[in-house]
Amino acid sequence: MSGLRSVKEYGPPVILPETISAGTSGAKRLLHIGIHNSANRNAGDTALFPVVRRTFDELLGPIDWTLYQAWKPFGVDEARRVSREFDGIVIGGGGLLLRDQAGSDVSNSGWQWNSTVSAVSEIDIPVIVFAIGYNRFRGQEDFDPIFTDHIRALVAKAGFFGLRNTGSISALKQYLPDALAPKLQRQYCPTNVLWQLYPRYREMARARDGKKDRVLALNAAFDRTAMRFGDREKELLDNVGRAVRAAQDRGWTIVLAAHKTMDRQIEPYLDAAGVAYDTADLSNADYEDVIAFYANVDFAFGMRGHAQMIPFGLRRPIMSIISHDKMRFLLDDIRRPGWGVEIDAPDLSQRLETALDAVEQDREAVHADVGEAQQAVWDETRANMQQIAHLFSEHCHPNRVHPLP
Repeated sequence: MSGLRSVKEYGPPVILPETISAGTSGAKRLLHIGIHNSANRNAGDTALFPVVRRTFDELLGPIDWTLYQAWKPFGVDEARRVSREFDGIVIGGGGLLLRDQAGSDVSNSGWQWNSTVSAVSEIDIPVIVFAIGYNRFRGQEDFDPIFTDHIRALVAKAGFFGLRNTGSISALKQYLPDALAPKLQRQYCPTNVLWQLYPRYREMARARDGKKDRVLALNAAFDRTAMRFGDREKELLDNVGRAVRAAQDRGWTIVLAAHKTMDRQIEPYLDAAGVAYDTADLSNADYEDVIAFYANVDFAFGMRGHAQMIPFGLRRPIMSIISHDKMRFLLDDIRRPGWGVEIDAPDLSQRLETALDAVEQDREAVHADVGEAQQAVWDETRANMQQIAHLFSEHCHPNRVHPLP
């Protein structure tokens, strides 16, 4: 029997306190500017921001963190207060270079960090921009003029400015003078290194590899559908449905991973193709639930960025459905462009079947290839964190005011 079999809903997510203490003396005090506590109900971002902190804790700790929502106004007075009370600011990661996220006010900066240009200039502690992405969609209008002024001020101020792929670096350079452009560096999204950061989920993924059944996680994205699909939505998504049906016919169990509840809009296309599937609605999941979900799949076929990066970070084989340039950017950087297929590719189904063939015929070889690519991301991340550690050592402030909680 085809169609939806069951729906698993997660949540509510664990709400973290504003301040997270390392519980030890001598810890650095860092302000983390991001989208915290699942504020936008997107499973990828829910996972991302705790993983950013985990990266710093593991490689630069101990750290006392204070969470600050990127959408909250950040003016001159706040910049001065933060400079008195903290040892540094971490901004990111995430696709923050976007002009039209629901819930945000971009009038001050043109993008997701709601700070003024003058506030950026007032900061006098290390600023680390970490693994943010240029998330402008295909055909989307350019940023407002304030974006250029703000991003130039921030690049000039930052001690480390890391973008999560080379494509984002190339795009952002267009807004910078030649003197500032070399400051941009590649820092992959830390969800790409879950294997090293979370031994528990690494072992969960390894245990999954020893099982005989085969689970394929499908993710579709239904934000800004006109920019993703143009006027061909039904045609393109019918094709995705047929590709997934072909996987099912090969013996794969299908689970729909909805990072936002809107992603369930793919369900009618799966029904029409005769796919039998379960739905995991991750929109209210805790970050550990999101990671555990992907640790327990054998292949990920996804359209959202974190439906690509989280499974890859757990060394799961992936095939990305590309309707946004950022998906291609990562695959080009890890030198695996064949792990993606354009949403309008006429051979989309064949490309998926070829990838599944490889897993079925020589799983160990496929996993070795994924592991090699993933390890290179970890090695680069560790090198970048050494740079950041040096930045903090150069900017030691023994007289910094650290008020008691």
